[in-house]
Order: sequence, then structure tokens, then C-alpha cells
Amino acid sequence: MTKYNPTYIFKSVSIESIDIDDYLTSFSFDIPPISLKQSIEEIGVIHPVTLVPLGKSFRIVCGHKRIKIVSQLKIKEIPARILSPAPDEEAMLMLNLSENQFLHQYSDIEKGLILSKLCTVKIPGVRIIEKYMPMLGLEKSKKLLDDYLSTNRLTTGLKTLLHEMNVPLRTFSVFFNWNAKSAMAAERFFSALRPGVNKWRDLLEWVEEISTRDEITPLDLFELPELQSVLNQNDLAPNVRYDRIRHILHSRRYPVLSDLKVRLARSLDALKLDNKTKVHVQDSFESDEIRIEMKFRTRDEFVNQLEKLVRASDSEALDELIHIFKNP
Repeated sequence: MTKYNPTYIFKSVSIESIDIDDYLTSFSFDIPPISLKQSIEEIGVIHPVTLVPLGKSFRIVCGHKRIKIVSQLKIKEIPARILSPAPDEEAMLMLNLSENQFLHQYSDIEKGLILSKLCTVKIPGVRIIEKYMPMLGLEKSKKLLDDYLSTNRLTTGLKTLLHEMNVPLRTFSVFFNWNAKSAMAAERFFSALRPGVNKWRDLLEWVEEISTRDEITPLDLFELPELQSVLNQNDLAPNVRYDRIRHILHSRRYPVLSDLKVRLARSLDALKLDNKTKVHVQDSFESDEIRIEMKFRTRDEFVNQLEKLVRASDSEALDELIHIFKNP
């Protein structure tokens, strides 16, 4: 690529002469902000858009959102900076990236789109790695380039969701190995749940581990009746819904541990100890030590707890409690 040194002509351009459907340099998954629309309605477009001539029409280099809003408001003209001579497509992409490099923080989905467009205009992979990946804050890596290009295999809905929630590539890269039905199920699942980024990571790790171990598809997990039942309870608070979903998947991921916890809860309940008497055990079941803690302020409180402990000492529930930790 030779160095491009354009001249600029500033003038108002008819919206009808701009190819609004040319998305070569459109990298954003965001919708135009309401504040920008309000500003244009009140005072017009302050910063000219950047265009290149194509016959009697123009292609967009920078300003897709401003042009879209102006078109929606049915404003006939927009101030523009016309580049001459017309740059090639790589130069158009480079100009947009250069202008927005310090103004826009691209999501990993947007970075995948940008790298894909660079490939589309036949820029060699070596130059993309050496020149353009650093502009996007990425390590120079062929493997990383391939991973980002793989984002374009995802559905538009899933990509939009991942962008909106700013989920990093290292978290959602598991989707690249899923079939289309599983990916669509994931889109429905996470659209309903809308967890934070760390929760995305945990849930995807569990789904991947369970499906691999049990030789089932992620779709099979997402369609579990008990999981769907929770998702369909629209009156649940988001944190409650997540906790219930997490419990379901955790039980599937660690069935033995989950069973031990259920048995532990039942045996502790069956002991019928005083509520001031606490039984302390190790949650991981790696130690067989069981500790009893008593809290009391009066002789009666102490005697009452002690009597219940004596009754518990002769119960099957105590034998079960000890057995759980001796032979988990």
C-alpha cells in the first residue's frame, strides 16, 4: 500500500447522493445515541462527515451514524469533507480506524468485524497482523487473528448480544465449536438471563464441561425443563434467577458433590438441634472433622442445647452425618 495524501474539499452534499447502504467502513454495533439525534435536530451536524466520490455519488468513510440520523430526519443535505483523489478500500478503512482510534473503544465483536473487512478487501494476513492488530490493541498473533475472524460465523443476534454486554473473546470463543442450534439456544438463554461478564464465563465453562463429559450438546442442557422453568418465571429478580440457574448447572457439573450436600442438609435437619447449636464441616468434604459450636447466656440455654445433643447422639441422623464424611 502506497502512502495516501489526499486533498480535502468541504461542501454540503445531498443525502440522496450518498450510498447509505455501503457499510464497508461501518464497524459499530451500537445504534445511534438519542443525544446525537437531539443535537442534530437542534443545531444540525457540526462535524462534517468524510466521503469519497464514486461517479455521481459518494461512499462513506466516516460518519455513518450522523448520516443515518440526518436521513431519518429527512434533512436534505449534510456538511462533508470530500477526499480527492478517491482512495482505495484499504485506505478508506485505514482512514476510519485512524480517526476513531482514540475516540472509540471497540468491543471484541467489533474488532472481529474490522479484521474481517480488512480480509475482504484482500489485505494480506501478514500486514493485518503487523499493522492493524496493534491499532486495535491486539497482540500480533496469527492464532488470535483466526479467532477474531471466527466471530463472523456467529449469528447477528448473538454478536449483538455479546457486543452489548461487552463479553470478551476468551469467554465466548467456545461458541466456535458449537453447532448452530446450540448457539441459537445460547442466544435465547443469555438474552433472558443477561448476567455480568464473569457470570457469562462461569456458565459457559460449566455448559462446555458438562456437555463434553456427558457427550451431549449444549442445546440439550439449555433445554432442560427445570432450567427453562426458571427462565420463564418473569417475576423473579435477576439475582434470584441467576442463583437458581447456577444451582441447576452446578448440580449437573458436580453431581456427587451436590448429592453429598443434599444428604448433609437432610441429616443436619434430622438431628433436631437447638438453633443456637451450630455444626461446622468442610464444604469440600475433604476433611472428616465435625465441630459443634454452642452459644448460650444462661444455664437453661446451655442445658436445653445439651439435652438435644444427647438425644441426637443416639440417632440414625448422627450415624449418617459421620458416614457422609468418613465415606463420601
